[in-house]
Amino acid sequence: MATVEHRVVVPLRRREEQRGAERFEMELPLAVGSDRAGITRDLSVSGLSFTAREPYTVGEEIDLTVEYLLDGHNFPLRCLATVVRCDPCAGGYTVGARLNTAFLE
Repeated sequence: MATVEHRVVVPLRRREEQRGAERFEMELPLAVGSDRAGITRDLSVSGLSFTAREPYTVGEEIDLTVEYLLDGHNFPLRCLATVVRCDPCAGGYTVGARLNTAFLE
């Protein structure tokens, strides 16, 4: 009779990591409302970060539209998000946001 070796799979994350989902690095243009813009740094099913020229207030709810280009077609992905951090960086700010709704379009 063959023996079965049991394994325990442990996710390899740093202890200080607070994100609930894996993030993917992507640089995509985005619009915030009708008058502000930015570029995504990374995104996941639960949040994203982006760079912007102007600061955002932690706790602020924002209406985001990410411009996703696939096979020559533009797919605007819209969602509502809450700003969870805003840090100065070269040329502007790095903004972290938690998605409140799934991408709608």
